[in-house]
Amino acid sequence: MRSAAAKTGLAGSAFRLFALALPVLILVQVYLAGLAIFSDGSLWAVHGAVGGAMGVPIIALLLVAWLSPQLRRHRLLTTLLLGLYILQFVFVIAGEGWGFLQALHPANAVAITVAAVLLAKGAWSE
Repeated sequence: MRSAAAKTGLAGSAFRLFALALPVLILVQVYLAGLAIFSDGSLWAVHGAVGGAMGVPIIALLLVAWLSPQLRRHRLLTTLLLGLYILQFVFVIAGEGWGFLQALHPANAVAITVAAVLLAKGAWSE
């Protein structure tokens, strides 16, 4: 029996690819943060750029989930991912000068990672 994602054709394929790309981008982010801390502080700019680029698969996942009826079971998790992603910017930018607020940025990254892995697992195992 074909999975619900497979039945959606192009939408299902795009969803699976974006769902897989997100955890990979998160791993890149963690590595870049480590490099910036332990090797080259100028890499924070690259970390920020990759973080900004992560919005592309997150928004794509959200749109595909909401536009494809067969992917409706992923709507809550993709919406949550977008909310957590927006919080990343709130914690870093709006938290400027408020260390206790900025410290939530890596904690929120853990929540994003869990949500992204669950979404990828669900997308690929339907």
